Amino acid sequence: QARLFGSKMPQLDIAMASAKSVLTAKAEDWSECSSRLLIDTPDFLRSDSDWTTSPAKLSSKQTKSELLVLCEKRGVDCSGKKSEVIKALVSSFLGPDVPSDGVRMCHPGIAMGYDTELKNPAWCAYRLTPQEQRQTDNARKGFELDPALKAAGIQQTPPASYRNTGFDKGHLAPSLAMSFQKDKLKKMDRSPWIASYFASNIAPQYDEMNQRCWQELEEALHKYAENLPESDPGVFVVSGVSYWNREKPRRWDGDGECFLECPCGDKCDCRVCGKTFVTVPTFYWKAACDPTRGSSFAVIVENDPTSSTLPGGRAGWPPSAFKTYSVEDLQGFFGFQLNFPTECHTDTANVLVPEWNQDRGDPVIPSTAQHGNLSIHLIHLGGKRVMYKEKVWLRFETAFGPSADFHDTFTLEPPPPKSSETPGWKADCDSLIAQQLPKLKECSQSSAGIQFQFSGPNKGGTFLFKLSLTAPGGELSHNQWAARVTGANSPEMVAMGEGFQLLPSGSPDAPDSPDGPASLPNAPGHLDHFHQYWPFYATAFLLVFLCLAAFLRRGCSRHTVRERELEAALERERATVREVNAELQRRSMYPQQPTRGIEMWDLRQARR
Repeated sequence: QARLFGSKMPQLDIAMASAKSVLTAKAEDWSECSSRLLIDTPDFLRSDSDWTTSPAKLSSKQTKSELLVLCEKRGVDCSGKKSEVIKALVSSFLGPDVPSDGVRMCHPGIAMGYDTELKNPAWCAYRLTPQEQRQTDNARKGFELDPALKAAGIQQTPPASYRNTGFDKGHLAPSLAMSFQKDKLKKMDRSPWIASYFASNIAPQYDEMNQRCWQELEEALHKYAENLPESDPGVFVVSGVSYWNREKPRRWDGDGECFLECPCGDKCDCRVCGKTFVTVPTFYWKAACDPTRGSSFAVIVENDPTSSTLPGGRAGWPPSAFKTYSVEDLQGFFGFQLNFPTECHTDTANVLVPEWNQDRGDPVIPSTAQHGNLSIHLIHLGGKRVMYKEKVWLRFETAFGPSADFHDTFTLEPPPPKSSETPGWKADCDSLIAQQLPKLKECSQSSAGIQFQFSGPNKGGTFLFKLSLTAPGGELSHNQWAARVTGANSPEMVAMGEGFQLLPSGSPDAPDSPDGPASLPNAPGHLDHFHQYWPFYATAFLLVFLCLAAFLRRGCSRHTVRERELEAALERERATVREVNAELQRRSMYPQQPTRGIEMWDLRQARR
């Protein structure tokens, strides 16, 4: 719990059904959701009435005495009539854990846990019954703020904040599944479809992933429930988001990725967020249980924009989408409880919709037989040259995906110097900017490399971070960097990447400043960049020159042709004038022959 929710997360008491944790203004009573949507509510307390019935029909075959015994076991204060005892007991079932500062609320068709600190939903629980899923129409509408959160004075992420971020407004409870009896329930002001467009049901979701693998999963579950027998209780689903590090999540605004503060200034490509931004979860997850068949499974999908293009992924399908997990795996990765009952067999992944990701994936990379790719980028430095003892900022990215599941240590191994007497790369752990990295317990450096010890076993994914390092003072033995992830009882996984050429400070290709391009980005860095890429620039210049020459030649050719046409027309007019003058002169010699008509015709021709 501490890993997911922070140090303030208390030990959750199953009887914590206080009014403080559940919003009721502008929302339904919690018993409306707990009696219909939550899988942890026992079936003898569950209501089968649909959302046109208000309030839900609560009843139980258990006697009042039996119910009071259960109240005592759960620590619930139950008093009054049997119906009041049932309502109090039903309301004590709260579904999954919420963050320490989170709240719960019930909207028609959706039970929600909201993260008030990060202004995103923590999870949304819903139920897919065959009767309802046969009445859906998948209509769309605009997003709006949640009225219950607004009434409670709790801040939300406005839908307009998503503009130009590259992230979709990702539904946790899909609008397709919530569009049953849309018009009838809309008139009753109890529409699950409208609730699915509240800001409390959406979080930033990588657009390709949202529109491909995630949408296909939602549609597969919808069809599965649609084809169940009419009397079947259906499928209980919980969708949520999680973060590798809640204290330092990734953020985006309309100009790209941004930070609340930049300790390194512009040396590490750090930019402070504007007035509006979105907080981006590391993972989207979904857990489903079919209690009639005792089956459950979980899906965990990376929400990193580049994960689909890295080894093991496919467009709209991050590497983790090709693997399914048990509910217990999901809880172990992120340190919270979904509170699924034992009949869901949470220790086993029994996929209800195997066709969803079956035969879609490439082999998981890296593996014990094939290493992955480690991308290394020099920040504010063109090319691949670094001078001896230069302090530089580097950006590292590598996709371990499911290969790093349950691992807890990441080791970065720079190439060593040729001479054993020359100090190697020296990392400044205090400079670490973990754009996407599990929460660290410790950062240290030894002869084995730069080691990041995580706070516990984590779900594998795409590691992305920036780090300031000082280069060795001598030549390297090779140019390959390596990254390794290790964990107890788990095979080691490796990724490899090409590094940089080291140059002595006296080299003509090396920068003159001892501070290097990090402090003078407009001088040596640019020179080094042009030095490496001059063939490209020369070719581009030549192509531009040839295109310009061809354009001018074509224009000149057109100009020459036009001039020739005008000169020919002028020459024809001159010849006509000469003929007219000759005719006039001839006729002046014979005055007895001229006629008025001919003279006028000649004059008109002459004027032309």
